[in-house]
Amino acid sequence: MVSNSSDGPRRPKPPVLDTVVLHAFGFGHPDGIETLLRVLQTEQARFPAEVYNGDEDDRPLDAEGEDLSELARGLRYARRQVRSRPPAEGERYRRWIEHAAQIEEHLKAGSLTIDPLQVGELPDREALIDDYGIGRGEAACLVLAQRYGATAVFVSSDEEACQVAENIGVPQITIPEVLEAWVSVFCPSVADFDDMVEGLRHAKFDPGEAFSASLRERLR
Repeated sequence: MVSNSSDGPRRPKPPVLDTVVLHAFGFGHPDGIETLLRVLQTEQARFPAEVYNGDEDDRPLDAEGEDLSELARGLRYARRQVRSRPPAEGERYRRWIEHAAQIEEHLKAGSLTIDPLQVGELPDREALIDDYGIGRGEAACLVLAQRYGATAVFVSSDEEACQVAENIGVPQITIPEVLEAWVSVFCPSVADFDDMVEGLRHAKFDPGEAFSASLRERLR
């Protein structure tokens, strides 16, 4: 008799990425997203439209953009810095834009997916914002993670969103935990590790000198 049930272990549900995570790995290093997915042991990650919706070109660069997705606002900010600063000062932001091209590549390949909230989920997003004071993107991530029973990937365990995730029963992983797993499981070279950490710092996420040094020492 042939069983209708699926065979083998269930695949883990694609994790849900917060804006800062997408920013740090997408802006900080040319292979940041690929590394993130590999460490998370997933072929795909998703995020809500509040995090990113490919909408950075929806209006002129100098126009207000508070209603745009969070990562789109970051891209527009980087473009303005490149345009307004002397070349040496704008180099950091030029690299953000250059590295961010990988996000579009992963979207086209299906390894990143924009997954908008459903109309019925919007009150849940607003309730999380009102009850806990977290950001719109963070709240949307938590609602999306609840929909799928998936893990949310946030920047740091001492952030409010991580505490809210714990309160409402959403599993979570943070950037420091991603870096620790990268070192423990994949053993990158010291040079590759240093490049990643430096890139994260340039993208405005600093893992901390002591933490980074302890991981680096394990690679020697």
